Amino acid sequence: MSTPVYLPPELPPYLKSVYDLKSIVGTPSDDEVIGIHAVIRMAQKAVDIPGTGDPALLAQLYEHLFDIQIAKYRNQYLSAVFPETTTYTPPTLPAHVAVQLEPVTGAPCEEEVMKVQSAIRSYDQFANAPTLFDPRVGMELSQHLFDIQMARYTVRVNECHVSQSVQHPSSNCTRNSSSSCTRVAGQSMTEGPGTSMNDAGVGTVVADFYASAEDQRGIDTQNAIERSNQLVEQTNQLIERSNQIAERANQLVDKCSHPAEQSNKLLERFSQLFERLNEHLDQSNRVMKESMQPVEKIGDVLRNINRVLVRIQHAIVRNHKGNTIRALECLVNEKGETPSMSFTTKNRTYSDFSEHSVPVVIDGVSQNSYMSDSWLGEFLRFYGIGGELFDDTTTVYLKEGKMKKARVRLSEYLTSCLG
Repeated sequence: MSTPVYLPPELPPYLKSVYDLKSIVGTPSDDEVIGIHAVIRMAQKAVDIPGTGDPALLAQLYEHLFDIQIAKYRNQYLSAVFPETTTYTPPTLPAHVAVQLEPVTGAPCEEEVMKVQSAIRSYDQFANAPTLFDPRVGMELSQHLFDIQMARYTVRVNECHVSQSVQHPSSNCTRNSSSSCTRVAGQSMTEGPGTSMNDAGVGTVVADFYASAEDQRGIDTQNAIERSNQLVEQTNQLIERSNQIAERANQLVDKCSHPAEQSNKLLERFSQLFERLNEHLDQSNRVMKESMQPVEKIGDVLRNINRVLVRIQHAIVRNHKGNTIRALECLVNEKGETPSMSFTTKNRTYSDFSEHSVPVVIDGVSQNSYMSDSWLGEFLRFYGIGGELFDDTTTVYLKEGKMKKARVRLSEYLTSCLG
C-alpha cells in the first residue's frame, strides 16, 4: 500500500509567518499537528474581525486538520483487536483548568464527550498567554475529543449493521439520543482496520467537531467576498472575449493567402482586432489590480492588529506584581512566540547566558540580564528591532563596530516592555 500524502491549503503570508504548513507524508508528527492548530487559531482571529480573514480558507484548514486527525486515529487505534476494550487517555491538564478528565474505555457516553468539550473551551481561553497555554496540551485535547467521537461513531455504525441484518436490508438505524451514560463496550466491531467509514458518518463527525468554524461571518466580510467574485467574473469575461478576438485574428491570418487585392483589407482588419485585444487586456489588468487591493488592505489590518496584541501581552506581563529578570522569558514577538519556542533563537532563553550584561529596568528597578555577542543578532531579529544594524535584511550578523549599539538597542526595548 502506498504511503498517504496530506496536502495543506495555500497560506497567505500572515499565516505562513505563524507556521509554514508543508505536505505531510505518512503518519503526522505531533509538531506538525501543533503547527496546524496554531495556523487555525490565527485564521479564526482574522475571520472574527469583520472585513478581514477568509472563511473559505478557514474551512479548508479545518478539513486538513480532520484528515490529519483521522490519520493519527487510524495509526493508534484501528489496529486494536477488541476496540470495545480500548482505553482513550486524555492529556494531563494544568491546575488553572477547572475541568479534570479521566480515561475513557470503549465508546464514551454523551456526558464524557461534553466534559472534554468543556475542557477544550476552558483551556483555549489561555491561548494568548504563553505562560499559561501549552500548544502541545491543546493539540492533545483536540485529538482526544476526535478519538472518542470516532469511537461513538464506530459503535453507531456497528449498531446499524446489526439492526439491518436482523430487521430488513433497507431499514434505517436511528441514533440513540439518550443523555444517560450507558456503555456499549460489550458489542464487538464487525469492521476490520481497513474498512472505510461511510460519508454520512464522517459528515456527522465533521459537523460535531467543527461547527464553530462557521459561526463568525460578518456583513462586511460577505460584501468583500461578493465584490471579489464580481471582479473575478468580469476578468473571466474579458479573458474569454480576448480569446475570441485572438481566434478571429488567426482566421484572418489563414485568409491572407488569398489574392493580393484582399490582403490590405485583411491586414487593416487584423490591426483593428489586435487594437481591441490590447484594450481588453488593459481593462483585464485594471480589474485584476482592483481585486488585489482588498487583499492588501486585509494584510495591513492584520499586521496592525498583531502589533496591538503584542503590546497588550507586554502590558499584562509588565503589570504583574513582583516581576523578576525571568519576566523577560514571557515577552512574545509579533509571531506570538517566546524565546524558548522560536526557531530564530534556536529555543535559547536569557537564562542560558552568563556573560556580557544587558541592563533592564523592571518596575523602576535596574536589573542585569546577560546576552553573549554571538547571539545578540538572533535576539534583535526575534523582536524585529535594530534592522539598520545588520549587514542586510536576511542575515543575523551585525555590521562591523555595531555590537555596542545593538546591546543598547536591546536594553532599551526590554526596558520599554517591562519598565
